[in-house]
Amino acid sequence: MMRSCALCVLLGAAVPCVAQQPNILLVIADDLGLDPVPGYLPGPEKAAMPNLQALMAQGLTFDNVWVDPLCSPTRSTIITGRYGSRTGVLNPGDLSLLPTTEVTLHRYLTDLGSGYASCIIGKWHLGGTPPDPTYPNTMGVPHFAGLLSGAVADYSNWQLTVDGAVSQSTDYITTALTDRAIAWIDQQTSPWFCWLAYTAPHTPLHLPPAALHQQGALPDDAESIAADPLPYFLAMVESVDHELGRVLASLTPEERANTVVIFIGDNGTSGNVIQQPYIPQHAKGSLYEGGVHVPLVVAGPVVTRAGQREPALVNSTDLFCTIVELSGNALPSYEDSRSLVPLLAQPGLSVRSCLMAYVSQGTVSGHAIRDERWKLIIPDTGAERFFDLQTDPWESTELLATGLNTAQQQAYEQLQNACQQPTGFVAPASAQHFALLPDLATSGLLVQAPLAAPVQVHLYNATGALVRTRTVTAVLDIADLRPGLYLAHLAQGDRAQVLRFVKP
Repeated sequence: MMRSCALCVLLGAAVPCVAQQPNILLVIADDLGLDPVPGYLPGPEKAAMPNLQALMAQGLTFDNVWVDPLCSPTRSTIITGRYGSRTGVLNPGDLSLLPTTEVTLHRYLTDLGSGYASCIIGKWHLGGTPPDPTYPNTMGVPHFAGLLSGAVADYSNWQLTVDGAVSQSTDYITTALTDRAIAWIDQQTSPWFCWLAYTAPHTPLHLPPAALHQQGALPDDAESIAADPLPYFLAMVESVDHELGRVLASLTPEERANTVVIFIGDNGTSGNVIQQPYIPQHAKGSLYEGGVHVPLVVAGPVVTRAGQREPALVNSTDLFCTIVELSGNALPSYEDSRSLVPLLAQPGLSVRSCLMAYVSQGTVSGHAIRDERWKLIIPDTGAERFFDLQTDPWESTELLATGLNTAQQQAYEQLQNACQQPTGFVAPASAQHFALLPDLATSGLLVQAPLAAPVQVHLYNATGALVRTRTVTAVLDIADLRPGLYLAHLAQGDRAQVLRFVKP
């Protein structure tokens, strides 16, 4: 923890520093789009989610958050900070194995010497098919307890894996995962990061125990569920909210006051229960808004914008940098991730100009790009689709089919070139930022800076140890560095930024 505090002092005003390392609770709901969530516009039928609404009142609600349209790809983006086009995790089946070469969020925190205990409780779904029971631990997760695969056939009869040991559980899985999270948190004596990934409200749709929902005494036979599935889906959403409340209630007042809660859906709602104005073809699995646009709420001691809404563009990759910075280690940019920490305290900021989403599953393969207004879907095969999200948020009018006017054509061409950056290096968010780019002539790093002045560079290795100090005007020589991960603190006067690079 001393190392983290020293780095914060070094950065000065570049990154907000947390006086006391907060606990971090990341809650992921499975197949939860905007439509059933209170506080978001689409969907006439809302689930009762008093605990999430309390977090909204205490924290910050994000309105423009993109994930990938399927569960494994989104989880990969969060745990690596990298798009699926880089990791190869693009669907929940044959492309669901997270490569061993990837640096996971848990391993990154460990290598930094952050002082955090960390775990994953719940759904993993990054181990390929069939999954290796030890794979979460192999990928740097110190403690894993939960479900290796993407779903269960029965919420009360499923395979529980705890650090490589597999057994059969007949406990209701939503409650069992909550119990595991509470027990793990109770054992911690240092700051903790708990990744709690519920499998609800993923299919099979069913009626949860009565204490977990507010949908009433519905019939629980398969015919009734098939005839009217929505109330069962809402009941499962409510069960997640109920159990989230139980985790929070288990914390002491002091612990609760020092815990940041991050709540997100992993992809859009399934087509059989998605609500208007979405249509089933634009739901989970698709690159339309119903597949990639999800809720995100952040609440806790570092969030000073209580009860506010945030319109900035956010990608699921951004949770990587955000969680690292919440731990007290500066990381405003990393691969495809941008920290949201500045937004938690100050409105009117932006950490990215566009969003990306990827998928490769059968006939639904390709990627999507959007900026603040325009969106382009680019299939691997077939025609592109172009939309104006400002006037057509439900993507009912495809613009390319009828021809573009001058303004639309200009926006289309700009969007085609958006979000392109060299693999493995961080591009600047604007002219006010620093960047490190490959210099092919020297095999060093070209340093771009906001001002035409020398840049002070401090290099740190993955453990936070200072390995070099340089003043550069153009190229940073890294030829004699050992292979590995490095953090570069770049400064010009009171401007400063930390960027990450890997020396091959």
